[in-house]
Amino acid sequence: MMLKNVKACQTSVANGLSQQIITEMQRIDSTCLVSFSELNVSISTSVFPLLQPPAKEGLRQAIKASGGRKLVVNSAYRTIAQQYLLSRQKQQNRCGRTLVAQPGKSNHESGLALDISDFQIWKPYFVQCGWRWLGAADEVHFDFVRTMRNIRGLSVLSFQRLWNRYNLNDRIIEDGVYGAQTDNRLANSPTEGFGEKDELTANRVLRLSQPLMQGGDVRIVQIALKRAGFNISVDGLFGASTENGVKQFQKQKGLEVDGCVGTATWKALGM
Repeated sequence: MMLKNVKACQTSVANGLSQQIITEMQRIDSTCLVSFSELNVSISTSVFPLLQPPAKEGLRQAIKASGGRKLVVNSAYRTIAQQYLLSRQKQQNRCGRTLVAQPGKSNHESGLALDISDFQIWKPYFVQCGWRWLGAADEVHFDFVRTMRNIRGLSVLSFQRLWNRYNLNDRIIEDGVYGAQTDNRLANSPTEGFGEKDELTANRVLRLSQPLMQGGDVRIVQIALKRAGFNISVDGLFGASTENGVKQFQKQKGLEVDGCVGTATWKALGM
């Protein structure tokens, strides 16, 4: 399902895409977000228990200041995919959404915000540990204010990189800015993420790139090459050995030898 077609109120419907975005973020900057799931918190499966390191420390201190009581967290880190869904719900007057930031502008996307239960009980502990209560307009929301690092653009950049990796014929600028191009491509992205169901078709052009292209379609190519007698490892990663195998196959079949698996090579492979 495309993100723009989601009717459910839960953002967890896009967890597949969101997890890919988070993984890409951590490839770019492995220190940008850390898990707080080991703290005394209760979270649902729809919540990504991630914060920037200073915010995690502020959360740890708040829980300690409370005497170690358990905190129910209803929302923590959000990807731009999740924020897109919430923003769209607000635009369409669905799911009771009122105060929702546009994608690329929420503090949740920067790993510096939490929505919690029992905010009145927790408010004094949070405030003394570096958190700011947003106020009556969004009473469950707290922002960590002892660090000003903005990583919202990193989430945007990560999506842009993902899109380009899986859509070589429809590339967009990788600038970390949430503009019209990114909004359009995000709307037309699969909720389950790239490279799962859609990879098992011959639509994606495969080539050697950095980071390496990977997935079910790469594995299919490797299996086909192996059956054709080429010494190829079937690992789902389009590395140098796979490119070399593709070039040998293309030469054997009288195709353009470029190491890329496009329409003609897919067809020659019997796909």
